[in-house]
Amino acid sequence: MDAPNTTAGGKLLSCAMDDACSTLDCDAVMKDYADALLTSQEGEDFLAHYCGVQYLQRPIPAPG
Repeated sequence: MDAPNTTAGGKLLSCAMDDACSTLDCDAVMKDYADALLTSQEGEDFLAHYCGVQYLQRPIPAPG
């Protein structure tokens, strides 16, 4: 059976292949990109979908 196509037209990878389904570290994402994620609708949608709505309530960490 062939792998199905994604909505972008590429082949959907199996989770058994080369970290195709690596786990997202939401705490690291928030540490590095919170200011960009929490100030855009796309970023808020990303956090809510992949990390959970509890991440939308977190303050933006201070740089450094």
